[in-house]
Amino acid sequence: MKLDILIPIFQPHPNWAIELIEQYQELRSRLPESLESNLIMVNDGSLRDIEEEVKPILQSVPTAIWVSYNINKGKGYALRQAARKSTGELLMYTDYDFPYTYGSMVDMVEKLLKPEVDAVVGKRDDSYYNHISSRRRRISQFLKNVNRIIFRLPTDDTQCGLKAFKASKKEIFLSTKTERYLIDVEFLKLLSRSNAHVAIQLVKLRKGVVLSKISNLSLVKEMINYLKIMLS
Repeated sequence: MKLDILIPIFQPHPNWAIELIEQYQELRSRLPESLESNLIMVNDGSLRDIEEEVKPILQSVPTAIWVSYNINKGKGYALRQAARKSTGELLMYTDYDFPYTYGSMVDMVEKLLKPEVDAVVGKRDDSYYNHISSRRRRISQFLKNVNRIIFRLPTDDTQCGLKAFKASKKEIFLSTKTERYLIDVEFLKLLSRSNAHVAIQLVKLRKGVVLSKISNLSLVKEMINYLKIMLS
C-alpha cells in the first residue's frame, strides 16, 4: 500500500528544499514499515525560478513527482494537479514546510488505514490560535460556530490544511471547483454530502513554525467566499 503526499508550493522560503527532505525523511521513518510513501509536489507559479532548488529533493527521493507551471492558480488548483498524478491507495496533503507535528500526521495515516474510514481531517488544537491575530482568531471562531450550528459538518474546523483520504474518494476531491484556500471547505462539504465516513484527528503545530500573515481584506473576502460555497 502506498501513501502519496501532495504538496502545493508557492514562493517558498530560502532552504525550503533541504528542510523538506529532512522533514519527509523523518515522517517516513515514523510511518508503518509496510506502507510505501512518495511526494507529489506542485510549483504553483512561484514568481522566482525554483526549478534548480527542487533538484536536491528529486535526487533524494527519485520517485518524487514534480509538476510546475508559470501562472499562480491557487492551492485548490495545485492540489488537484497533484491528486491527478497520484497512484497511491492513500492521499494526504499538507504545506511544503510540514507545519504540523510528525505525530499528528502519523496518527492521521493510522486512522485512515482503518477499513471503515474514508477520510481524516485535521482539527487544530487551541495552541494554534495563539499564533494568529486577534481579528483572524475571531473570524475563525465565527466560522466554527457556523459550521457546528448551521451546516452540521463532521468538524467545526474546516480550514485545517492537513487532510487525508482514500483513493476511492479521489474523484470527489477532483470534482471540487475552488481554486484557492477554501478547497478544504468545499471538499469537506462534498464528503459530508456523499455520506463518507470522515474521522477527526487533533493536530498540533511543530515548534518554531511561522504562519503566513493574511491581510484583513483577504480575510473578509475568504469569509464571503466561504459562505458562498456552503450555501451553494
